[in-house]
Amino acid sequence: MLEFKSDFFKEEERNGFTISETMKRAWATELDVLSRVIAVCKKYNLTYYAYYGTLLGTVRHHGYIPWDDDVDIALKYEDYRKLLEVLPGELPETFGISSMYTSKSHRQPWASVSNAKYSYPDPERKQKFYGFPYVAGIDIFPLYYVPRDKELADIVKHLYGAVYDTAKRFEELKKSGELQEVLPQIEELCRVKLIQDDTLRMQLWRLTDQIASLIAEEESDCMTIYYKNVTKVWDYQLDKKWFEGTVEMPFENITIAVPSGYDELLTKLYGDYMIPQHKKCGHSYPFYKKQKDYYEKINRVDFSKNK
Repeated sequence: MLEFKSDFFKEEERNGFTISETMKRAWATELDVLSRVIAVCKKYNLTYYAYYGTLLGTVRHHGYIPWDDDVDIALKYEDYRKLLEVLPGELPETFGISSMYTSKSHRQPWASVSNAKYSYPDPERKQKFYGFPYVAGIDIFPLYYVPRDKELADIVKHLYGAVYDTAKRFEELKKSGELQEVLPQIEELCRVKLIQDDTLRMQLWRLTDQIASLIAEEESDCMTIYYKNVTKVWDYQLDKKWFEGTVEMPFENITIAVPSGYDELLTKLYGDYMIPQHKKCGHSYPFYKKQKDYYEKINRVDFSKNK
């Protein structure tokens, strides 16, 4: 377990936003998971970067953005795949590792690591993780190279977008009957043969990964997280020079690596990023609310002390 000062877990106000005791315990749990993943990265000489709100929080707040409740890191694709390969043997068996390569039920083009595989109430887990009774973890994103050649870049983006859309809307397309019309087109476009069994959706997710990782570093000047590049109206291309090195910075009670070009990257992502703006997370805040509501509904564990 990480060491925290006793007052870390007290409710406090930062930048006009109140952070509850339970959220502090959630933060501690996420930091615990993060520190273990960082240790694995260091052991295998893999370069990771604080990313998204975690990067912004590191630079602007030296910790969490007060109204944020998750942790994001990113790795270049080769290091990302290596990390996913070694993590199962390096983390406790009780930890959950979810990716398109480990779970048929995985539903997103990035990986996640959590302090537990299952979200059922577990008093022992609460004791191990700073009094936090729920499941918490971090997200890990792959950074891919974008082709320097514009025509090739458009082809890769088109292929990725077609497969991504099918994987993302899999159940909707299956229910409407459109899936059987789309699959032959994907097979022809990508020159693959999909096996129509219970792994079909996983195959589609893996195909997005294969398409996105086609380009080598020497063919590229920019990097991207591909689902952003096909779902946003603006070009999500990041100068690969920004990721040539890392800088260690404090994040709450640990240190974390940020890209050497963090200023340019944050400006690209957020504009004038040093001015705090209260914005909702990309998901419901707090992230553990569904778990809390469910546990309280079934009355299997008394969580009244964690309000």
